Amino acid sequence: MIQYMEHFHKVIDFLNLYEQLIDCHLVDFISEKLWDKCLPELLKSELDNIKTINDIWKENETVTQLNEFIKITKLLSLQACPMILDFKDIPEFLLNLDNDKWKFNEIKNEDTGFMSKKKLHEVEILGHVVGYIANSTGSLVIDAGAGKAYLSTYLAENYQLPVLAIDSSNLCHKAAVHRAEKMKKIGKQVSSLVKYVVTKIDDNTDYSTMVNIHFPNWNLKSNLILTGLHTCGSLAHSLMKVFLQNDDFKVICVVPCCYHLVNESFSKRINFSRNARMLAQQCIERTKEAKSLSPSLFYRALLQVLLHSMGLYNVRIGRGGPLCDFPTYAKWALLKIGVDSKKIPSTEILEDLYQSHIHFKLKLNLFQILRIYISPVLEAAIILDRIIYLQNSKQCSKSVILRLFNPVLSPRQYAIVAIK
Repeated sequence: MIQYMEHFHKVIDFLNLYEQLIDCHLVDFISEKLWDKCLPELLKSELDNIKTINDIWKENETVTQLNEFIKITKLLSLQACPMILDFKDIPEFLLNLDNDKWKFNEIKNEDTGFMSKKKLHEVEILGHVVGYIANSTGSLVIDAGAGKAYLSTYLAENYQLPVLAIDSSNLCHKAAVHRAEKMKKIGKQVSSLVKYVVTKIDDNTDYSTMVNIHFPNWNLKSNLILTGLHTCGSLAHSLMKVFLQNDDFKVICVVPCCYHLVNESFSKRINFSRNARMLAQQCIERTKEAKSLSPSLFYRALLQVLLHSMGLYNVRIGRGGPLCDFPTYAKWALLKIGVDSKKIPSTEILEDLYQSHIHFKLKLNLFQILRIYISPVLEAAIILDRIIYLQNSKQCSKSVILRLFNPVLSPRQYAIVAIK
């Protein structure tokens, strides 16, 4: 069995080293002098010589500390971890089957089943993994946190698998039924193999009883697969616990997401702050492709300076707001939190504030990009914590982290797979 513990310890040691950089809140960048507080001196001095944000993406021999920092984050990410398997490696590793039998072709036509490009990409690939394993093991699929049941219906239609689609939201259930009705209207056959259930999903969910109710002819005998596409927050933890507790489950295959909503871990070495969990949600690939950061980051940090000067602290602004210029953004924010319009500074004063702090903009962007470089390391810690939990249970004959999706299209690309 693949061992992940050594990589996990290296990840945690690195994260502890940069704890201040990870845990800080970017809105405090100017007001709390985070540039000086959170960065090592040698790294900071190199960054002081960078002239544009694009320079941080380029190879440059003169910035040895920066290069070393970026190199380490890449080596500690799951992308570089040698123990991570690719999509194509599944048959040989999991089922000892010939890779030649592992055929997969993405849908090229426009019949997407009312799915976005991103969702179709995810459903096709995870669906092929789950469908392949389920057919090879003669299993019924439980899709936990099924949402609109995209994955459930895909498995039933393309792999003729019985699927129990469970979600705690009645709204999602109605959306799944509505989608099925829309499919019928365009002449697409809707499989009767999918059964929908609305119920709370937690450590005590009785999946076996639900299978007996909705699939009375199914003979339960270690022949259930537990899956979930982007299981939100702590749902992944719950599914892994239930998987180990319930003998009827043979396989688990989940793609976790929403790390900012995770409120527990299996290892005592992980106790991430909310800011750290929010940072884990960032995607370095998307940031590189965009080659820029939203102006809202600097505007919000500068607004913090303004708020403090007005005696306003611990203010929550929220998302949105005009980004055409800082004075417009600042006026919008102050009105939103209830500041009397007569007390809002003039456009000229706000523009002067912006110009007097403009030199912080590049530093803030560089600072945030450094933090985003750490995001895949945080993700690695969260995913490794979960796979190690399954391995330590001694109940799994095989367990692996699987790289599934294009990270630009779908940043939460890793699946955790285990077979008892």
